[in-house]
Amino acid sequence: MPIARFSPFELLLLKSRNQADTAGLLLLAWVLASKGHLADADRRRLTELARDFRHGHELEPIIEIAAQQDLGAIQLAAEVMQKDCCGEQAYPFLRQVIALAVADGKLASAHHHILRFLADLLGVSPSEFAQLFAEVAGKEFANPDDPSRTGYWQAKERHRQQQEHQQQERQRSQDRHSRERHSHERYSSGQQHHQRSGTGGSQRQHRHHSTQEPPPGDRTRRALAILGLEPGASRSEIRKAYRRLAQLHHPDRFFAEGEAMVANASMRFQKIKKAYDYLMQAS
Repeated sequence: MPIARFSPFELLLLKSRNQADTAGLLLLAWVLASKGHLADADRRRLTELARDFRHGHELEPIIEIAAQQDLGAIQLAAEVMQKDCCGEQAYPFLRQVIALAVADGKLASAHHHILRFLADLLGVSPSEFAQLFAEVAGKEFANPDDPSRTGYWQAKERHRQQQEHQQQERQRSQDRHSRERHSHERYSSGQQHHQRSGTGGSQRQHRHHSTQEPPPGDRTRRALAILGLEPGASRSEIRKAYRRLAQLHHPDRFFAEGEAMVANASMRFQKIKKAYDYLMQAS
C-alpha cells in the first residue's frame, strides 16, 4: 500500500501540543500575509502573540505556509478552530485578529472579507462582530468598497479628475507668477538702464528721454501676463496670442469632462477675452 503523505501543515498539527493553537496561529499569520507580504514588524507581532499559544513547535513553518497562501492549510486550520471554539468562546481570538488587521491604521479590502469569514466560521453574528470591532479598533466596521459596482469606478474617476484639475490649476498659477516676475524684472532692468543713460547726458539725450513712452501701468502688465506677452507687444502679437489662447481654453473643448471643468474653462476664457479687449483699446 502507498504511504500516505502529509502536508507541511498536517505535520505541524501532528507535532502540536494543542492543535487549536497551531490552527489559530496559522489564521493570524494569514491575516498578516493577506496584505501581500509579511514585513519584519508583522513577524514581530506574530512572535509576541505566539508566546501565549500552546503549540510547542517553531513559528517559521507557520509563517512560510501563510506567505504561500496555502488555501488547503487555511481551510484545515479553520475546521480545527471551528471545533474548538464557537460563539463567545471565540471572542479573544477574534480580538487578536482585529488588532492585527488594523495595526497599520487602515483596514485593507482583503481584511474585510477575512474578518467576516472568520466571524461567520466561529458562530459570531455580524452585529456581535461589529461591536467587537468597534471595541478593539475604536471605529465602525463599515462595508468595504465593491469594485463590481459602477458607482465604485465613477467615484474613482471623479477623484482622479479632481486631482488632475488641482494639479493643472497649480501649474497654471506657477506659470502665471513666473511670467509676471519675468516681465517685472525686464521692466525694472529697462528702467535702471534708462535712468543710467539719462543722467549727466547731453541736451540731445534729454530730449530723447522726454519723448519715450511711459512704462505700462499695473492693469496693462496684468493683461500682458494673461496673454503671455512682454511689454511693448504689437497689436498683431496681441491678436495672435489671443487666438491661440482662446482656442486652447474655450469652454466647448471641456464639455465631455463635466460641468466643473467647463466652468473653470469659462472663467479662464473670460479673463483672456477681457485682457485682449483692454490691450486692443489701450493700443
